[in-house]
Amino acid sequence: MSSNRRLLLPALALLAAIGLAAAAFLGGDDPALVDAAPPADPADPADAAAAPDAGPDIAPDAAPDDRPSRERMAPLRVDEPGMTIGDPDAPMVMLAFESFGCLWCGNFHRLTMPGVMADWVNTGLLRIETRMLPYEDRAVPGARIGMAAGLQDRYWPLAEHLYPFISGGGEPPVGRDLTEAELGAYRERQTEEALLAQVEAVAEEIDLDWERFLADYRSPEVAALVQRDQQLAYQLGFTGTPALVVNGVPMGGYASPERFDEFLTGVHDASTS
Repeated sequence: MSSNRRLLLPALALLAAIGLAAAAFLGGDDPALVDAAPPADPADPADAAAAPDAGPDIAPDAAPDDRPSRERMAPLRVDEPGMTIGDPDAPMVMLAFESFGCLWCGNFHRLTMPGVMADWVNTGLLRIETRMLPYEDRAVPGARIGMAAGLQDRYWPLAEHLYPFISGGGEPPVGRDLTEAELGAYRERQTEEALLAQVEAVAEEIDLDWERFLADYRSPEVAALVQRDQQLAYQLGFTGTPALVVNGVPMGGYASPERFDEFLTGVHDASTS
């Protein structure tokens, strides 16, 4: 069985219960856990050999009980160190599917993430591991930019610039459609030209090797890494961004600072109870 197939099987089992990526754990309700147990190997070796690539070879650890736990995240952990932030031994692990081409990811990073970093990541409680999910063709440049920056360990410094840019600033359009003017401006910010111009403008400031970045951005290797993450997300049932899993508990879509802090508190309490 190929190494990619070995990841795909436990990963699919881990989140097989997620019909939609919008599940959340809030208040005193029990968390919507996912099954971390790997399924049996397929009977036909030819079927395994023909399986599409889905990511690195990561052996799953069995979750000890029916609570949320960092062990539940083992099949989905990220190998690229530049796409991670926080204590590797943190009791909570969050997998984030996102892209620099996503308006709602931009709002999440601009408005919600500062509190997450201060209260959860910097205190050693949470580790964040990111995969790129271009939810539409227009988001592909942003996803490749993210992956190329990660190869130089510059994803997170670049995120401080590109996510506010793609969000457009102001209040997020919660509960309403974008106006025609807002949509047009957003589509313009999503373009390869606009995003690369932003990267070039801050490359020296964030110590990004611009020429190496351009070579990586245009490389088949980066395209393949983005496709790997996208395929894994789709196999897990995620079709939009941001899409998050924390200690085995999924949450999809933008969440305000207050709502997301409540979510993390609930997962933390359930993981340690």
